[in-house]
Amino acid sequence: MKLSKNPLFRLRTVAALLAAAMLGGALLSCGTPEENEEKPSETIAATQSTVTGNQESIETEEEAEIKVEHDLPAELDYGKDEVVIVSRYREGWTSGEIAVEKITNEPVNDSVYERNVNVEEELNVKIKSIEEDNPDPTTLMTQISTNIKSGSGDYDIVACAAYVTVNEAISGTFANLRQTEYLDFDKPYWSQGYNEVMEYQGAQYTVTGSMVLSLYRFAFITTFNKRLFTETQVEFPYDMVKNKQWTLDYQTSLVPLFHYDNDGTPDDENDLYGLVTTNYISVDPYWSSCDVPIIRKDSNGFYEFVFDSEKLYNVTEKTMKLFYGTDGSTYVYEHYGLDDEQNDIRKMFSLGNAAMATVRIMELESPDMRQMEDEFGVLPMPKYDEAQADYKTLLHDQFTVMAVPTTVTGNRLDEMSAVLECMASEGHKLVRPAYYESALRYKYMKDPESWEMMDIIIENIYIDAGIVYTNALSSFHDQFRQIMVSKNNTVASSYKAKIKSAERALKKMVDKLDKIVNQG
Repeated sequence: MKLSKNPLFRLRTVAALLAAAMLGGALLSCGTPEENEEKPSETIAATQSTVTGNQESIETEEEAEIKVEHDLPAELDYGKDEVVIVSRYREGWTSGEIAVEKITNEPVNDSVYERNVNVEEELNVKIKSIEEDNPDPTTLMTQISTNIKSGSGDYDIVACAAYVTVNEAISGTFANLRQTEYLDFDKPYWSQGYNEVMEYQGAQYTVTGSMVLSLYRFAFITTFNKRLFTETQVEFPYDMVKNKQWTLDYQTSLVPLFHYDNDGTPDDENDLYGLVTTNYISVDPYWSSCDVPIIRKDSNGFYEFVFDSEKLYNVTEKTMKLFYGTDGSTYVYEHYGLDDEQNDIRKMFSLGNAAMATVRIMELESPDMRQMEDEFGVLPMPKYDEAQADYKTLLHDQFTVMAVPTTVTGNRLDEMSAVLECMASEGHKLVRPAYYESALRYKYMKDPESWEMMDIIIENIYIDAGIVYTNALSSFHDQFRQIMVSKNNTVASSYKAKIKSAERALKKMVDKLDKIVNQG
């Protein structure tokens, strides 16, 4: 690997730290925040936890270090060829994920800059980033699809929200990345959970991993206010998590303990609540956290429905009790705009008006949270019950995935595979630790217990094809949102019809996949 000649770009952390696999977070040593902020290069990873599906394997430091290096031929030289990457830009969501303009002495920003410089130097290419500033990924994907199908060939690599990109992929818009020369899907800088779900009969059209921060930032978590817990004489739930007792029922039992009506006006944002959430995207994480899978692969690698309506009915009962069954102790925001209610949840929690909140990791980066007067802790989403083996973390379906248009062919297709491989490897060594270690641990979170919780959260990210392929499956998982909005548990009747339409949609989707796989 070539290092930039600019000393500002020198590697900041030792190789062992950088070896933690995406979707398999590292078990990292915990010095004090002050020590690590001054000397981030001294933070050492003792082991690497690599998650492959639901199987976790612990590797030694040396094994992890060997695996993290890419195996691209040293002689690759593309003569300063321009590589155009089109991506969706949304401030606070995917901003600065693919490219940044300059060094700012901010660790994450500078690591992205360094990553791209290293890729350019190593492969002798020039990266051109086109960021489309649009909060709606559907609009961008329509633009990309039109461009590709017209044969214009303006883009070499596409980076966009998972749910719209995989839906576009089944129309044959993107190349089969499994047939390219240089992508090594077994490397830890690629998301193994995503690969397992998206590989279909030897083909895969989208990929994601350490090169994009949204695989962390879009994970759902629970935050709690330490002051309010202390004043209410409720123990911090860290031990409950470690003892596998952090469940929906337990969280629900806590919520009423914090509720206080300041002025006699019900549902007032200025009152104190046990939980603040929304009945829209904050409903989604219970699919995974309560272990309700929608689609899995059979023994032959074909997609099949495994949805259990009775289990979802029971999950809905528990979730409705948490949302609506605690005498107004939970504040539930209605959906509006493009998930902008997430800003309200974050603000309400940061002002100390809620003891707990359901948010995505990205909310921890906001000025609201960073300037919060009270200290807060981080927890995974609660399990369904104590009998459930593990915690599971859902990613908001707008996390970023990469694809290569079918207009890129031959040697240039292999070139793009080399660029992606190099970006992923460099991202794993530079961007991932800058965010996960320097920023997320020591800048946004204050206590080692939350660092341990964050490891649990990241290690247990779970990818369900039924969520990622939601557009192709008649928005199957969205129906749960509608049921929660109605405050009436109609899972049995609502999903009776929904299952039939989704099964037809799945067959249609598989037929399309079979067609493009056979053509490839």
